[in-house]
Amino acid sequence: MDSSSCRCHGAANGFGLDDLHMDGFPGGRECFLRFLSIGNQGWEQGEAVIQQLKDAGAPKIMLEEFTEGEGFLKSSDLVATWLESLPRANPGGPWAVIKPLKDIKADETPKAVAFLVDPDQLSALTVLANFPGPGIDRVRIPSGSGCTCFGLYAFHEAEQDFPRAIIGLTDISARFYLSKTLGRDILSFTAPWNLFKEMEANAPESFLTRFAWKSMRS
Repeated sequence: MDSSSCRCHGAANGFGLDDLHMDGFPGGRECFLRFLSIGNQGWEQGEAVIQQLKDAGAPKIMLEEFTEGEGFLKSSDLVATWLESLPRANPGGPWAVIKPLKDIKADETPKAVAFLVDPDQLSALTVLANFPGPGIDRVRIPSGSGCTCFGLYAFHEAEQDFPRAIIGLTDISARFYLSKTLGRDILSFTAPWNLFKEMEANAPESFLTRFAWKSMRS
């Protein structure tokens, strides 16, 4: 996908395919800032866009969330600060390709590898990421959309000397939309490619071959 084929403004930004100004969001940047926080009702531009969405037959949930806001941050100013704090990174070109790891070709180098995991698997991957040390901070849970945790944060970590994995699908909106597909007990764990290879190499000598893990998964 690229910025023109990705139909969701948030996803295009989350995969580093578009800038973070959100000018293409209905009503522009200011409406987006209010959408994530306090909502767009009660001010002139917001009310005008609400009416436009009604006239266009927008889905009920979209209209309700645009009007009331998602309440993910306390104010629109805090949303603006959060946007500015997001890393500037991209998948390595003007598009992103998402495919199963088994389909990666010999001449391709992924940016990151993402897992959809239950609580036990999340625990295992977190321990495995920290297995070789040093320190105990090889995994982080940043605030962001599902796409941002799959893409932007992981792409940024891939550029660091000491890359960390990202736990995601903590976004309430993403969990709502994916609950029927994935269920309620799934999170994501995304490891930059170099960290993934390190984890894979360490797996045979780790807890994965020991009593507790084998007993849990049998």
